[in-house]
Amino acid sequence: MNKKVLKMKLLSFGEKVQCIFRDCLGFIITLFLLNFTTMAWSLINEDKIDLLFCYGFSLFFAVFIVAGMINLLCKKTWLKETVKGFVLFISSIIFGVEFFTMYNYQSLIGTGIINSLFETNFREALEFLDMYVGVKEVAYVVLSLVFFYFVRKRRLIDGVRSQPHFNKFAMGVFVIGLFYMVRMFYCYGEFFIDHQFIPFQRAYASAKVALKNIEAYDDLSGKLNANIELRENKSKVKNVVLILGESTNRNHMGVYGYYLPNTPNFQRMRDNQELQVFTDVISPHSTTIAVLSKLFTFCNYESDKEWYKYNNLIDIANAAGYKTFWLSNQESSGIWGNVAQIFAQHSTKHEFTRIRESREDYGIVDGELFPLIDRALLEPGEKNFFVIHLMGAHGLYYNRFPYAFSKFSKDDIHLDVNDEKKTIIAQYDNAVYYNDFVVNEIINKFRDRETVVLYVSDHGEAVYDEQNFTGHIEENPNRHMIEIPMMIWGSEEFKKNYPEKMQHIMNSTDNPYMTDDMIHTFLDLMDIKTPDYNSGRSIINENFDITRKRIFNERDYDKEIKNGAAKESDVIQNRG
Repeated sequence: MNKKVLKMKLLSFGEKVQCIFRDCLGFIITLFLLNFTTMAWSLINEDKIDLLFCYGFSLFFAVFIVAGMINLLCKKTWLKETVKGFVLFISSIIFGVEFFTMYNYQSLIGTGIINSLFETNFREALEFLDMYVGVKEVAYVVLSLVFFYFVRKRRLIDGVRSQPHFNKFAMGVFVIGLFYMVRMFYCYGEFFIDHQFIPFQRAYASAKVALKNIEAYDDLSGKLNANIELRENKSKVKNVVLILGESTNRNHMGVYGYYLPNTPNFQRMRDNQELQVFTDVISPHSTTIAVLSKLFTFCNYESDKEWYKYNNLIDIANAAGYKTFWLSNQESSGIWGNVAQIFAQHSTKHEFTRIRESREDYGIVDGELFPLIDRALLEPGEKNFFVIHLMGAHGLYYNRFPYAFSKFSKDDIHLDVNDEKKTIIAQYDNAVYYNDFVVNEIINKFRDRETVVLYVSDHGEAVYDEQNFTGHIEENPNRHMIEIPMMIWGSEEFKKNYPEKMQHIMNSTDNPYMTDDMIHTFLDLMDIKTPDYNSGRSIINENFDITRKRIFNERDYDKEIKNGAAKESDVIQNRG
């Protein structure tokens, strides 16, 4: 090929490039920004500036290729515009979700977020929006829409395209993008193999895992009481009770040193040596579904198979002769499946205070569980295992307690935040105050029976403690989302009949523990052994392994999460 032919081909190629830019500049810029912004934010926070440039120019080049393919394949103008509009519509929705998570949680979209979307209902969605979407957020959206309208109305992009140097600019961007794409895969290929490139990829990969979990729920539901092998069953304790809390951060509880007296019943029982308060317990995840899949099974972070392939605590208790009860103030079912509902269905009897799609019950508080417990106690078995699932301190916090429990106000909050946030913190602390009352009342119902009660929260909750947000998220949690309360109470009859077991409980309160090993602790309480049972994983066993690392999201909790926040924790606890 001679130089003249090569030059003509290059000129022709250049004209095609320029033509795509002229015809699709608005589409290219919009699609680029929708796919670039959140990842760029993440890379800036991680101080990966060189990677940011490689990613940005490479993405711009890729978006140009997409525009070129649309131009090439869609000959008719209406079809071309329809395809562009559809691509932008889908990208905008995914961008909106990811921008929301980045803005509130400094995290890209992940499986935990998709799981939350799948498991939510109408009521929870409204509460969620009420918590996170305020005047400021609405103003941002309106200003953005006004900006895009102004750009389109004034045809500013058309003005850019008409500039005399536009063609040179377009070719320059094309060449630079091609160069950086080569550089990106040469220098950072491993990074982009391990990380999804655009929001659509991240949403697709997360949804795939979430849907796999949904299939797992169906699979587990079909394995009722299957393959349960009891190597030893010496269970005699008449009543074993698990009170499962929700979104409760132990750093906001007076019994754990918080500066507000919002747990008077816990503190009274602890001072009277009725209640054993465990000081160093964390959850394995910061979302309910993920926690329950480990808390009720033998699955933990070291496991080499999926959680639903293990036996679960409800089936084991059934096989050991316990009558099992699941009493819940959370939703009773879900179109996407709910791991709590699956375990409930495995129980001998399950009852709920609400149905899933109820739209009028915004404020059903945990006291509504009391009649359910009373009815269950009228029809006990010889041995009984209760799971009592609370709403606890789940947002919106002001829906979690009756007006009579509005003990604290913004004036009681000593964190250095504005009054609006102080009000939210006070509402959370009131929810914890009411939770203290509820758990105490449940314990009172078992005082005259041989009973051991274990209270634990599924996960914690951030409430403007160290970062400027509230809630919990799986992808980028801080310690407040995983540091949880755990307490054990034994009735006088239980203490009299099982003094050695009670002594082990009292000796174990300072052991470091993660609740992905909870099933081993319950099997110890009930004197049951299965092939998967391991005494070294039971916090109340004399063989408990205190050296086990607690790994959360591939981070060592004791080295990277707990100790890193110690100084700030001291400041928070000592304010006031």
